[in-house]
Amino acid sequence: MASLPSTAADADAGAVYARGLGFVTMGGLLLSLDIPMIRLSDSSFWSAVLIRSSLAVLAVLALWAFERRGGKAPPLVAGRAGLLVTGLYTCSSLGFVTAIFTTDAANVVFILALNPLFAAILSFLLIGERPSLATVLAVPVTLLGIALIIGSGLESGNWMGDLAALATALCIALALTLTRRSGRDMRYASALGMLPCALLAAPFAFAEGLHSESVGWLVANGGLVLPISLVCLSIAPSFVPAPVVSMGYLLETVLAPLWVWMVFDEVPRTMALVGGAVVIAALVGHSAMELAQRRRPKQAPAA
Repeated sequence: MASLPSTAADADAGAVYARGLGFVTMGGLLLSLDIPMIRLSDSSFWSAVLIRSSLAVLAVLALWAFERRGGKAPPLVAGRAGLLVTGLYTCSSLGFVTAIFTTDAANVVFILALNPLFAAILSFLLIGERPSLATVLAVPVTLLGIALIIGSGLESGNWMGDLAALATALCIALALTLTRRSGRDMRYASALGMLPCALLAAPFAFAEGLHSESVGWLVANGGLVLPISLVCLSIAPSFVPAPVVSMGYLLETVLAPLWVWMVFDEVPRTMALVGGAVVIAALVGHSAMELAQRRRPKQAPAA
């Protein structure tokens, strides 16, 4: 006799996945405001790195202290796995700073777009989580979109900077995968990983003198927007696979130029708009396919 479809379990799975997508979307959207807010602050590079990194770390420490008072805070660093994940985010932050100083920005953006591909491979190798058909289809489409955005801006660059960008993408993908495997709440890990960036920037920022024409934008970015986005993206692997979370990082690449266009009237190239549309379509299609798959009732095998 066949059992009834497990509609309740399917509904729960769909709800969990939808919640994870919510974290990914919120994190990606907020992260896309990072560059425009830095531009609005009109700050020197090292001042921006120091202030936003320091405030992001202080914000998550304040959040942790507040949640701890209510008895609901997860550990600031979730054991050995949490220490490793925080270390990986630290390496990714330092790698990113190294990359943007030593190679072409277009190279950095394109290499970082390999993040979902790396996450899919690592998820399969480390936790046996096979990428879904939707993910397999979405990854190459998003890479195509990123390639259109970059266009002729992709230069040979510097091999050290390119390797730093590659290491950054791998570290983020590995951090998300290990978070997924551990099952632990590591919402603070990504922001805490920015502490070394602040320490690295401090001597340079103080040597040249802190400079920001509109420091309020920098404070809002580092104290609110950035930590919330990083917390959302750090907690998302508890609900959805690492490759899906990795795709959330692509929203910054797609949306940041649009915000800059709206605020600073810097019109992006036509191919950049086309590439952005391709990435957005791929992400929306991927989310729709995954949600439909998880909400579809499954017939249990015959008894």
